[in-house]
Amino acid sequence: MTADEKKLSTELKSGIIQCCYYFCGEEVFLTDTYTRRIISKTVGKNADNINLVKFSETFTTDQLADSIESLPFFAEHKLILIKDFDCEKFTDEECDTITELLSNVPDECTVVFSQTGIPQELLAKKRAKSFIDKLSKQKNAYVCRFSALSSSKIAEFIIKKAAKSNCTISRRNAEELAEMTLNSLTACSAEVEKLCSYVGSGEITAEAINKLVMRLPDAKAYSIGTAIAKRDKKQAFMLLDDLYSQRVEPVIILSSLSGAYIDFYRASCAKKSGKTPNEVAADFSYPKNRAFLVGKAFSAVSGMSTESIKKCIKLLKDADLSLKSTGADSRTVLEKTIAGLLMYA
Repeated sequence: MTADEKKLSTELKSGIIQCCYYFCGEEVFLTDTYTRRIISKTVGKNADNINLVKFSETFTTDQLADSIESLPFFAEHKLILIKDFDCEKFTDEECDTITELLSNVPDECTVVFSQTGIPQELLAKKRAKSFIDKLSKQKNAYVCRFSALSSSKIAEFIIKKAAKSNCTISRRNAEELAEMTLNSLTACSAEVEKLCSYVGSGEITAEAINKLVMRLPDAKAYSIGTAIAKRDKKQAFMLLDDLYSQRVEPVIILSSLSGAYIDFYRASCAKKSGKTPNEVAADFSYPKNRAFLVGKAFSAVSGMSTESIKKCIKLLKDADLSLKSTGADSRTVLEKTIAGLLMYA
C-alpha cells in the first residue's frame, strides 16, 4: 500500500504498526524521523537492543529470511532495519525473493527500509521502481514517499517545534528562517533547537535569528542576486566576503548566482505574459521547498528589464568560462562580475 505522512502519523499515535515500511523521498529528515519513531514503538530507543537487527547495503536473502523467521529474544517484537537498500546491487531474482519474504513477515516482526543516503535518481531506475511497485501492492507493507515541503509547511513545522520548547516565533520570522536554510527540515530543526536554547523561553525574534543563524552557502550566494537587484552594493560584496570566509568554492558561488538570474529571467518573461509565480513554479517543475524562490524573483525584477537580465546572464556565462578555462584569480573574477551586474540593476 502507499501511505502519506498524515495517515502514517495517525496510525503510529494509535499504536498501529505495519509489518513492513519503505521510506524514501527528498525530505530525508522525515524518513529519519519516522524510522526512529517506529523503532521506538517496537523495540525501544536502545540502539544496542538485541531485537534490533540492522542491515546496510549488502546482505544475502538467506540472512534476511533467517532474521524475519527467528523469534524476538525475550520480547514481544523485533525490528529489522535496512538502511539505503540499493536494488542495483541485487539481481532481479534476489529482489523477487526479498519481496516474497516481505509478504510473509510475522506479526511479531517489522521490517523498515530507510532510504536516507540513496540518490533519488537511483530509485527511478527500472529494478528499483519494480521493487517499490511490487511492495506497494502488498497489504502488509506501507510505501511512503516524503516529498519536499512547501515554505508554508516548513514555517508551520518551525512554529510547532518552537512551541514544544515553550518558545514562540512569528510566521514571518519562521518563513525567514526557512528561507535562510533553503527549506531544509534538517537544517531548520537544528537551528530552532539552537534558537530555543538561546532564548530559553519566550519569543524568537528577528534579531536572534540574524545573530545566531548562518544562511546556507547556497542561500547566501542566491541572496547576492537579490541584493544586486535592490542595487545594494554593500550587501552584495559583504555576502561574497562571507562566502569566501566560509571557503565556499567560487564555482558554487557563481552557480547559485547564475541560478538566481535564470529565475529572474523566467519571472520577467512571466510577468510580461501575465503568468503568476505558482504557474511558473509548476511550468518549470520547481520542487515545493524551492518554489518560494519564484516569488522572490518576481519581486526582484520589478525594476529590471528583460534585456538587462539577458546581459547579466551573458556576464555570468563569461565569468563561468573565465573561472574554468583561465588562470584568473577567482575572487577578482567574481568581484568584477558583481560590479558588472550592478550596472544593469
